Amino acid sequence: MDIKVAKIISTKQLIINAGKDQKIKLGQRFEIIDYTSFEVITDPETNKKLGRIYAVKGNVIVSKVYSKMALVEAPYENSLFSIQTDLNVDPKEITGGLPAPSLNPIKVRDTLIKTN
Repeated sequence: MDIKVAKIISTKQLIINAGKDQKIKLGQRFEIIDYTSFEVITDPETNKKLGRIYAVKGNVIVSKVYSKMALVEAPYENSLFSIQTDLNVDPKEITGGLPAPSLNPIKVRDTLIKTN
């Protein structure tokens, strides 16, 4: 079953169509996917398509679980700076390529995917 946005409560809270019966747990994280914005990834050796990477409309965390639905909220931003160490990659091979976050608004029936 695809998990979908069932109701938009505010700019910070949504209801999704899955809950305790679908094994949704407090604190689970989800991405809201924009299936209209993606990049096709191709294997550099075989030239075969490996799949698509979709743009993300937003990230949410489960804050309350009911039997058949759950309340999800936008995550709080960390007030401390965090630094991510660079990997030692050949800069000439950096292509970017991840889709930018989607500018399309979140709508009822948008699909979510679990991220943790």
